[in-house]
Formats: sequence, C-alpha cells, structure tokens
Amino acid sequence: MLSLKQQIRDELKNTDFPNLKFFYTKEALLCAPEILQELLEEEKQDFAIKLATPDTEITYELFEEFSELGYYFSILGHYQGVNNDEQIRKIIEDFEPEYIDFGNEISYSKRYFEMVKIVRNGTDLSQEQIKILDQEIESYEVRGIALDQTKQEILKKINKDLSELSQKFSNNALDSQNEFEYIITDESIISEVPDDDKAVAQKNAENKKVAGYLFDASGSSYGTIMKYCSDSSVRKHFYESRNSFATTGKYNNNPIILEILKLREQKAVLLGFKNYSELSLHFKMAESPEQVKNLFGEIAEQARPKAILELQEIREYFNLKELDIWDLGYYANKLKQEKYTFDSRELKKYFVYENVLAGLFETTQRLYNIEMKKTDIVSYSEDVEIYEVYRNGTFLSYYFTDFFYTPLKRQGAWADLLREKHGAYKKIVLNTCNFQKGTDGVTLLTLSDVETLYHEFGHAIHEMLSISEHSELSGFHVEHDFVELPSQLLENWARDEVGMKLFAKHFENGDEIPKAMLEKLKILEMFGNAQMILAQNTYAMLDMSLHSEGIPTSEAELDARVRKNAEQNSIFPVSDTYSPHTTFTHIFDGGYAAGYYSYMWAEIIEKEVWQAFKSSGDVFSPEIATKFHDLMLSAGSTKKASELFQDFFGREVSIDAFLKEKGLV
Repeated sequence: MLSLKQQIRDELKNTDFPNLKFFYTKEALLCAPEILQELLEEEKQDFAIKLATPDTEITYELFEEFSELGYYFSILGHYQGVNNDEQIRKIIEDFEPEYIDFGNEISYSKRYFEMVKIVRNGTDLSQEQIKILDQEIESYEVRGIALDQTKQEILKKINKDLSELSQKFSNNALDSQNEFEYIITDESIISEVPDDDKAVAQKNAENKKVAGYLFDASGSSYGTIMKYCSDSSVRKHFYESRNSFATTGKYNNNPIILEILKLREQKAVLLGFKNYSELSLHFKMAESPEQVKNLFGEIAEQARPKAILELQEIREYFNLKELDIWDLGYYANKLKQEKYTFDSRELKKYFVYENVLAGLFETTQRLYNIEMKKTDIVSYSEDVEIYEVYRNGTFLSYYFTDFFYTPLKRQGAWADLLREKHGAYKKIVLNTCNFQKGTDGVTLLTLSDVETLYHEFGHAIHEMLSISEHSELSGFHVEHDFVELPSQLLENWARDEVGMKLFAKHFENGDEIPKAMLEKLKILEMFGNAQMILAQNTYAMLDMSLHSEGIPTSEAELDARVRKNAEQNSIFPVSDTYSPHTTFTHIFDGGYAAGYYSYMWAEIIEKEVWQAFKSSGDVFSPEIATKFHDLMLSAGSTKKASELFQDFFGREVSIDAFLKEKGLV
C-alpha cells in the first residue's frame, strides 16, 4: 500500500481535476511541509542541470517545464484563502521564505539571463515566443540583473521581507475583523432588515448561545446594518469599527505598513526609479503617477457637484440638519423607498442564487458560445461546484466556485488560476466570494452580490478564453490596469433589463421581475454613482500618495496622511479614528500597490465597450460580441493593452463614455 505522502505526490500528477478534499485533510496537510521540501530540492536540482546546458543545446522548450512545486503551493495557497486556520497558516509561513529564496536565485541568475538571451537571438521562434522572451529580458533588466552583487543581495532580502510582511498584514486584518461581533436585542431597530438577513443573524446568535441577533464584520453583515438598521449610533459603531480594525494591540498593522512602504521605496530607488509608483507603473498602461492623479482629479471634479446635490436631496427630503457618512446608505435607501417607491428588499426577492448563476452562464453562452457542464466531482466543501467549460465543443478549462461566507475565509471576492494548461494538464480557474447563505435552503442575493458574481466570472472567462498556448500570455497576464476590463464589462448584463430578465424570478412563485421595477431601477441607476466615484478615488489617491509622495516616518504621520487624503477627496468630515489603510489588503497584500487606480482606469475602457454594445441596439449583438472576443478578450496579453484597444476602436481611449454612463454629463 502506498504511503500517504506518495499518494499526494501521485495526485499531483493527476492531469484532470485534483482531489482537493484529499489534499485538505488534516492528515494530508501534516505531510505538506515534507512534500514542499522534496519538491523544492527537486526544482533546485533541475535548475542546476538547466544552467549547465551547453549554449548550443539551449532551446525555447528548456524554459517550458511544468512546476509541480508551484502547482502544489497554489493548491495550499487556495486553502489558506478559504480556510485560514493555524495549520495551513503555519505551513505557508514556514515554507514561503525558502520558496522566495529560490525565486530570488532564479531572478538574479546571470547565467539564466544569458540563456534567455541566447534563445531570443535564435531564428526558429514564433511571434508569441519572441514576445515572451522580450518580456522576460525586460523583467530581468528592471529587477536589477545588471546591478552588482551587493545591491542584488539587498534586493533579495527586501523581496523576502516584503512577502513575510504582507502575509502578516493579511493575517492581522483577518484576525482583527473576526473578533468583531455585535449583538442586537432591540428588534425595533432592525425591523427594516430583510427577513433572510435577520434569520442569518439570529442563527449566528443561536450558534454562539446568545439571545438576539449577531452581526459580524463580513461584507454582507456590514452592508445589512448600514442600509437597514434604523439606529444611527449602531451604524456609526459599525462604520468606525470597520475603519479601525488592526490599528492597536497584537493586530496593529501600522508598523507593518511603515516597513512595507520603506522597503518598497528602497527597492524602487535601487532599481533606478524615483519612487515605488514609477516602478509599479513601468509594466502598466498608465505612463506616470501624475497622469493618474490628473485624470482622476478631472473625474472627481465632475463627480463632486453631483454628489453634493444628492446629499442635499437626502437632507431636504428627511429634514436632516447633518448627514454623517455612516447615515448615507440608510437614508439613500429610504429615499429610494419613499420618494421613488423602490424597495431593494423587494428587488432581492427576485435574485435567487441558483437562478442568477444560471442567468450568468446563459449570458456568456449567448455572448461567447461558452458552455458550462456541471460535474459530480466531490470537493472539500459541499458548497464547492466544479464545471467543465467548453466553447464550440472544445474543452477550455475546469472552473470551480466557492461562493459562500465562512469565518476563516479571506474577505472579499476573487478569481484565480489554480493550475495553468501545460501538456496533458488541464487549466483550472476558480472564483471565490463571501455571499451569505440562506438558512432555509433559499439564498437570495443583493444586487451588489449579483454584480460581484458577474464581475468575478468576467475575470474567469478572460483567462479561460485566452487563445494563446502560452500561459505567460493569458488573460491574467495583461497590464494590471487593463485586467479589470472583462470583469467590469460583464457587470453590465447584471444590471441591464434584457440581461436581468434571464435570471430575475421571484423566489416564491417564479414570476418574472415586473417591468415597473426594472424601469425604477434604471431611473435610480445613476443615483449614488458620484459618491461611489469619490470613495473609489479616495482609495486610489491614498495608494498613489503613499507610494509617490515620500514615506511616513511614524504611525502618527501615517494616520495624518491617510486622513488628509480623505479630507481632500471626500465630501464628508473625517473622524480621528478613520484608518482604513490597516485593512487595505489590495495594496499591502494583493498585488495592487500603486495600482488601485486600475479599477476606475479599466472602467473607463469598459464603458467604451459597453457603449459599443448599446449603440448596436442589441446588448447581445453577435457582431460586437464576436469582435470583442476576437480582438480583446481572447487575445490575453499577446499584444499590449493599448494595441488591443486600438484594434477594436481604431482610436485612443476617451473618458466621454464613462462620464455619460455614470450620469456626470
């Protein structure tokens, strides 16, 4: 009988969908440290052999090996994302420094760099291979291959330290948020809360053996309180708590942020850049921090007057002297109910999870001929669903979902690549969300949840539809300020009347969503857009400021910088406890450092594409969908993003469509 360790090694060679349930058993995880070490030693030996290859025998194929270590670490990394308990956390934390050391060894190997250049100077190469090699050469040069060994050693240590600090930051943010609980026993202040959300809170309280309703820091719980709780003091408590997690005690992320910023700046300067923003933007569409600041400043100036007018409308309608930021969601929702007779609680009744998912799949089938075939594969959770994805009868990828909230899951929603396509290995793409599961077998989503589901699947299809045989040129490898285009574009079909009719059916009787409700939703679609733009701009400018305008030298200075940025970009007063940076995982542990602006940047491009669909008179226009698929979506990163846009539109990007769609002109 095979040992457990050998069974795990054998399962890693399964080219179909892996047995994740097996990988994530406590017994299998106990073997993980030893297996990681074995795989690392094997890759080190393979790398040494590769470096010894005579120049005359170096071919492109030498660089195309499948990394079993990378695949296994990806499997473990996914589990940490959805179940960050002590066991998996320790496995990752103990091994990652060694893994980074090996990555540094490759990244600063002059012999390996020379080998890449030898292949690039060869003649028997495809255009895609040339692009990959050129990108690799540029990456080597940017990260300092020409620097002396002393400076390279400093860079290696910085890379290792940054990885460890980011891991600590993320763990602190999650642990701090998980300690937050709020019990409500006065039912009168939650009388407006939808019944299904109230049932979840009641069940949470029962599970903790306390009376009343228990709300936590999850996105769905927080959103429910801010939108439906009638007590302003409770809303204030939630808002101030959410914006001050991980600021004190054992979870204090402020010292970690200061160290991360210092090391990033030091790294950028060593590599010849003025600051970390310039280093980050080197591989993006945006040309400079100033370009981003100027563009976003222009958009903010367009949004500010409308945001002020909307606040004035709320204050006047409810005869409010002041409107605090924690009251905005509640009164905006009340205004829609009372003045415009639109009730988001009624809307939610038409968004049954299973129907929405079916509608999403039908949308992408009509647009891009994608066929989703659900499998009966059993995985690590009963909520995980696994699909085979086809286009025009050709297998593209496995796709799996983990959509429902659990306490140890990372906050938010994301798409990821569990395994690249390589030889017989089939591609595996995943989506993870934090929707609140219903207590009675029926899960109703909010409109925001629906948009999130469409958004993340937009990322997934960007990767799955990539036509290149080389993973380096797939959808996930486009410039970071372009990567949000397919995801944000797909959200439009979640809001559009034609798209919504594919899934919006009442949970009790199956009736279609009434036309009158859709018309009101369309009228109110623009309401709040200006405020959302200002809020997003606040985060984007904070990110850019911290990475381009000098490094704070103390926690007090850091706090002051954060609050000054909010004062400059928000239309609300900023409290002394406002500290959203301590849980800003996007920029301190999520790959968006000096890149959070990418969401709005990509949305500007996305609105251009959406306008093309709308202008055709059919949001499912086969002609526009085929053109978008062929020229932008499936192209991945085979061309620069600016070239993909030019291929589709034949011109430069304009902000006109964005301003129009947001109701700012």
